[in-house]
Amino acid sequence: MAAEALAELRALFEAQQASDKPDPFLSETMADFTTDLNEAIRLYRLAIEQCAKFPDEPTHTKRQGLVERLFELRQNAEAEEELVRATREAFAAGDSDAIKDLNAIAQRTAV
Repeated sequence: MAAEALAELRALFEAQQASDKPDPFLSETMADFTTDLNEAIRLYRLAIEQCAKFPDEPTHTKRQGLVERLFELRQNAEAEEELVRATREAFAAGDSDAIKDLNAIAQRTAV
C-alpha cells in the first residue's frame, strides 16, 4: 500500500514538473519520501528554488530536510550553513516548532 502511494506521489510530481507548473510543497514531499540521499538533496534544493515563485511558501522546512540529509552524507560544512539559514528563516516565520527541531539538530550534530 505504501509503495502504491509513493508511486502515485511520484506520478503527480512528474506530471507537475512536465506541465511547467512546479509546486515546491510537492517537491519537498517527494524529497521527504525519497530514500536516495543524493536525490532527496536535489529535490530539496529544487523545492527551495521553486519557492521564488511562491512567496508565501516557507523555505525553512525544506532547508531542514536538506540539512538532515547533508548531515547523513557527512557534508557537515554545507549542512551547518543551511542550518543557520533554516533557523533564521524559521525565526522570521515565527515557527516555534521548527526552531525547536532545528535546535535539536544543532545539538545532536555539535562537535
